[in-house]
Amino acid sequence: MKNQNALPTTMRASFCVSANVEDQARSFAEWGLSYTQISNGIFRGSSVMASVGGLQLVVEDLNKKILQRGTVPKNRLAIGIPLELEGHSRMCGEQSTKDALHVFSCYPDFEFLSPERHIVANVEFDINSLSSELTQGLGQALYAKLLAPVVELSPAAAEHIRQLLRQALGSIRADAANVSVQHKERMSLLERNLLYGILEVVSAFPEFPPHSPPRAAKNWEIVKRVQQSLQNPDSCFLSIAELCIELQLSRRTIQYAFESAVGTNPAKYLKAVRLNHVRHDLMCGLSVTEAAVRWGFLHLSAFAHDYRTFFGELPSATSKRYGHAKTQVAYPSFY
Repeated sequence: MKNQNALPTTMRASFCVSANVEDQARSFAEWGLSYTQISNGIFRGSSVMASVGGLQLVVEDLNKKILQRGTVPKNRLAIGIPLELEGHSRMCGEQSTKDALHVFSCYPDFEFLSPERHIVANVEFDINSLSSELTQGLGQALYAKLLAPVVELSPAAAEHIRQLLRQALGSIRADAANVSVQHKERMSLLERNLLYGILEVVSAFPEFPPHSPPRAAKNWEIVKRVQQSLQNPDSCFLSIAELCIELQLSRRTIQYAFESAVGTNPAKYLKAVRLNHVRHDLMCGLSVTEAAVRWGFLHLSAFAHDYRTFFGELPSATSKRYGHAKTQVAYPSFY
C-alpha cells in the first residue's frame, strides 16, 4: 500500500507499508534487494522515503529478523545509521551495533542480517547527481574513506548523525509543501550539511579497516556457502546431515558457525529459508502442494503447521490472497 505525494520533479516523498518481505524489498526499487525472513511471526515493514536531487533518505522499520542481500547502484554512496537495533546483527559478516554506520556501498554486494527490532535511517548520495562540484567532491572523498561495512562510532557521534538525518528529512518534507525560488540553494545546503557532518565524525577512522577475527570471518563464510546452495531447489539442503556431508564439516562446526554468525541454529535457518521460497512460489502462482514439494516438504500436514507458525497464516490463505488458488487434490482442512 503506497501513498505518494505529488511533488516537484526534483523532490519526491513516499510512504510504504508492507505485509511481506518481497514487497518491502521492492520499495528499494534500484537496489535489486532480496529479503529472507528468519524469525517466526507475522511480518510488518514500512519505509518513509524522501529525495531531492542526488540525495535520498529512507527510514526503514522491520519487526522480524531479516537477511538482506543486494547491490547498491553504481556511483552511489549508501550509509545506514540505526535508530533502533536490538538483537543479533551482522553487516557483511561484521558484528554491528546501534552506534555504528552500516556502509552498504563498500563492497560490490552486501549482506545485512537485521535483528528482530530494526529501525534504520539510510542516506544515499548519487555522487554524479549532487548539486555542485563541491558536494560531488565531498561525496567522492567520503566514498573513498568508508572502506569497511561497519564503522563503530561513539554514542555521541552516532547521535549527531541521527540528528543530522532527522533535520534533513524534516527539511525536505517542509519544502514539499512550500517550494520557493531558493530550492536549488536549499538542496545544496542539505547535501553539504550531511556530507560534512558524516566526514567529521569518521575522520579518525583508519584508512585501512580492520578485518574480522579469523573465526568470525570463517563462520560467516560457512553461512554464505550454505545460503548460495539454498537458492535452487535442486541444490537446497534439507537437513543437517546433508550439510555435514556436502561441506565436509562436523555437525558441531556447523552448529557453532550458525549460532555465531546468524544467532540461530542451522536446522531453524534451513527451514526458514525454504519456507520463504514456498511463500514466493505461492505468490507467483504455484499450488500449495507444488510449492511445498518443490522445496522438500513431503509431509504436508507438518508443512502447513510450520508455515502457519512462521508466517501467521495457512499456505492456502497466501495463495488465495494473491489470486492464485488452484484446484487441488482434497487434503485435510488444516491446509
